[in-house]
Amino acid sequence: MKKLFRARLLQIGFVSLSMIVLGRVWYVQRVDVFLHARAKNQWTARTQIDPMRGAIYDSTGGILAFDTPAYDMDINLRGIASHGAATVHTLAVGLSQIVHTTPAVMLSELHRPGVVWLRMYPYLVQVSLAAKQRILALFAKLGLQNDVTPYKTYRRVYPDGRFASQVIGFTDNFGHGAAGVEYQYNKYLSGSPGYKTFTPDNLGDPIPFRPIITKPVRNGDNLYLTLNSAIQHYAEHALAVIKQRFRPAHAAIIVANPTTGAILALATLPNYNPNYFWRFPSSTLDTNWAISDPFEPGSTFKPVTLTGALSTHSIRLNQTYMSGVDYVNGVAIRDWNLYGWGRLTYLQAFVYSSNVGFIHIGQAEGVKNFYRYFQLFGLNKPTGIDLPGEANSIIYPQKNLNPVDFATMTFGQGLAVTPIQQIAAIGAIANGGHLMTPYVVQKIVAPNGHVVMNRKPHVVRRVASSAIMREVANAMVQVVNNDPQGNVGKIPGYNIAGKTGTAEIPKPGGGYYKNLYNLSFIGFGPVPNPKLEIMVTVNQAHNTAQWGDWVATPAAKYVLQKSFAYLGIQPHTPTVQPLHGVPSTSYVRVPNVQGMTSHAASAALSQLGLSTDTVGGPGKIATEWPRPGTSVAKGDQIALVSRSQQPTRQGQVRMPDLNGMLMTEAMRVCASLGVQLVPSGVGYAHGQSVKPGQLVPLGTPVKVTFTPTP
Repeated sequence: MKKLFRARLLQIGFVSLSMIVLGRVWYVQRVDVFLHARAKNQWTARTQIDPMRGAIYDSTGGILAFDTPAYDMDINLRGIASHGAATVHTLAVGLSQIVHTTPAVMLSELHRPGVVWLRMYPYLVQVSLAAKQRILALFAKLGLQNDVTPYKTYRRVYPDGRFASQVIGFTDNFGHGAAGVEYQYNKYLSGSPGYKTFTPDNLGDPIPFRPIITKPVRNGDNLYLTLNSAIQHYAEHALAVIKQRFRPAHAAIIVANPTTGAILALATLPNYNPNYFWRFPSSTLDTNWAISDPFEPGSTFKPVTLTGALSTHSIRLNQTYMSGVDYVNGVAIRDWNLYGWGRLTYLQAFVYSSNVGFIHIGQAEGVKNFYRYFQLFGLNKPTGIDLPGEANSIIYPQKNLNPVDFATMTFGQGLAVTPIQQIAAIGAIANGGHLMTPYVVQKIVAPNGHVVMNRKPHVVRRVASSAIMREVANAMVQVVNNDPQGNVGKIPGYNIAGKTGTAEIPKPGGGYYKNLYNLSFIGFGPVPNPKLEIMVTVNQAHNTAQWGDWVATPAAKYVLQKSFAYLGIQPHTPTVQPLHGVPSTSYVRVPNVQGMTSHAASAALSQLGLSTDTVGGPGKIATEWPRPGTSVAKGDQIALVSRSQQPTRQGQVRMPDLNGMLMTEAMRVCASLGVQLVPSGVGYAHGQSVKPGQLVPLGTPVKVTFTPTP
């Protein structure tokens, strides 16, 4: 009986143990997710399929950026080192020739301590098929073919190099957007990877006749920009001329459609080549001067002040004031020519860019209304343009404002705005009163043709009535047509509205730099019904007198004139609607008095109501400034230079005595002679670096010190 009991007990124990073992096996295989996943991973493999990044096109369908097949090259540094220093040096020399760098750079990369497999950024990533073949051939020649492994990827190509680089941006070494629309729209451009899951053999290849599970790759969406490549080329050519002539610290040109807010061109200095972004400093890569750099605008801000004053019925354009100087809390604030132009209307204050006039206009408008229209024009916050890095304006809090600061703010000093904020603000004047949100991407299209996003123009708010905006626009046309500096921005056959600015640059610790300025022009045309708006801003120009008219306006004129022709906008010279109740300023064209005696020339100009400033003896007049044919206001002064002051030797000129002249007069004389005035200070000339009567070559820089007293 005992034997039978023991046998039964053993049977029960064996069955129980078997059940426990089988249960554990089932649990491991079916229930324990972690172990189940580990087991599955041992007999399956997954390969990622990288997506192709979406392309970027301009508004006409021209391609600006696209992906092309490329390769990342992984190098076994330990395997290479085992072949000796001579082989490593030969490899470094060969690689440097393929990727266009120095052997020293390659050697430093190949000698990285503690690294076995190296993916060498940026030299051996995203290399072309041709470069890949040359690299593999080099390794094979040196017996290192087992020490390099290529991996297929894509390389971003920017076919036009630096063209529109601050808008397009670039992708980093990992293929992610790092600037411009590449960064802003990265989630659309990048797409999503696909995957291939299979059962591998011992070499890692798929086992035949076993299922391969694939998740399809989704390539990136394509961007279509608002940029017009022709207008962008005009803007970049104008900047190239500015760079060559004036060597600025930085500059920008923006061209927009004022009706929609679409940006047709955006060019900056300095720029970069996104194909080789690593060769450029981070300050260039990270800064888009058109949107990320608030600056004191100077007189290009005056249309904003004028709009607020007219909209609140604080002034009329036919009201008059005395130009020259105004005292605010005992502080003297003078017009740019120090002595003014006598009694002017507020319209003439706008045309002549009288700071004193705008102090009166701003005081009539009042602080509360000034800040209100600053906000209505959208200058109190970023515009919302679809580009990264947009900055905001800088303005004193209203509660902390003192009368002197408010006085300077009325003419654009003591506050800072960005160029794109000014484009949006002045665009509201151009289109009749609507503040528009600027934008650079007009639509996003999926690879299958489905339109993911189609942008519509966005009206932020109405700033002022169309009647007020028409009045301001007409005043801006008179600025260009009757500019006392010489009608630099006038385009025959078109009415152009514009305003220039010459603004001091503030020091970080307070005060302003001497002889450092932001020079700018902002305007639109043709008027009425403008199709294009433009802003040109140039920071710290050299080799020139510091006037927006002399540096920024010619670039704006060039871009507008070329763009009108390209777009087929025919000249028509429509009549600008009159400004009722405003006394008209009398203008005359400067006659050609060259060849006359100084006495006869002065008499001829006097008959037209013009005064003269003659440099030289009683000889015949050789040059005059402004140039013959320029429209000037009656009472303006014309600079005459007699032949005794002209070059007495080939390419030389005799330096006149500038002492006692106002800066504007000295500029005219130097411009007429062909020498370069380098001013210091403001007011009347007291001392010059070239002695009067000395012969100097044409183009010689002449340093002149100016002081407020005669």
